[in-house]
Amino acid sequence: MLYRFVLLILFCSFSGISPAQTLTESSPFGIGERLSKRFPPPDGFTRVPVRSNSFAAFLRSLPVKPVASPVLDYKNRIVKDGADTTVAAVVQLNIKGKKLEQCMDILQRLFAEYCIQSGQEKKIGFLLPDKTKFFWHEWREGWRPVRAKDKYPLQKIGHQARSRDTFEDYLKEIFYHSGTQTNYFGLKKIAPAHVSIGDMLIKRGPRGHAVLITDMVENSEGIRMALFAQGDTPACQLHILQNTSGMPWIPLDVSQPSPELPIRKKMHWNGLRRF
Repeated sequence: MLYRFVLLILFCSFSGISPAQTLTESSPFGIGERLSKRFPPPDGFTRVPVRSNSFAAFLRSLPVKPVASPVLDYKNRIVKDGADTTVAAVVQLNIKGKKLEQCMDILQRLFAEYCIQSGQEKKIGFLLPDKTKFFWHEWREGWRPVRAKDKYPLQKIGHQARSRDTFEDYLKEIFYHSGTQTNYFGLKKIAPAHVSIGDMLIKRGPRGHAVLITDMVENSEGIRMALFAQGDTPACQLHILQNTSGMPWIPLDVSQPSPELPIRKKMHWNGLRRF
């Protein structure tokens, strides 16, 4: 592994490509129409302003597959066909062979890929079950979490490496340990009145779930609507939800216990969390 790492550094040095660029260029995202173009604001609404290079801006520019594309699982099987009325769009994000990339995991993937693309790798870190945050930079330096009863102390038992393969290994470790329960109880609660693009609704319990707000619009009266995305279990492609009226824009009425999402599990506002 160390030999491969040295070769990578030498290659990057002679080619003028930094290791960060190699991670970016091996991104799992495909090419497609941008989310913001596919879904213009409804009449009377405008998109809420976001900072450039922010997670919100990244989500707003996610590439989506052609209209009426089916949702595929990690074995490339159709789990929702192109006529499914609960699906507004499918995100161009490779899921094939990624069994662990379920509902919470795929949202962690999005945040990690955003940090890479925006040059903020130091921010890549996720919670372990004991609520400590385990960072990508620790993994690439050889640190590994080793379970000791209900704690996860780090031990330097791995090789130092920084490549896409190493990054994928780190994410697999995170996905194995950091599910809906870990994040529901470990992440800071967000007041529903402060809901923003990039926030998640996480459901606690043995049949947990997680959905993500990928865009938001507002009218002159302060009424807001949002696009919600989800993965699922078994692992499947990230997709944008569509409500029962055939619209992807879902009202954000925080005076109610939960938004009206076209899924069986109720996602309550008391589960609002943020990376």
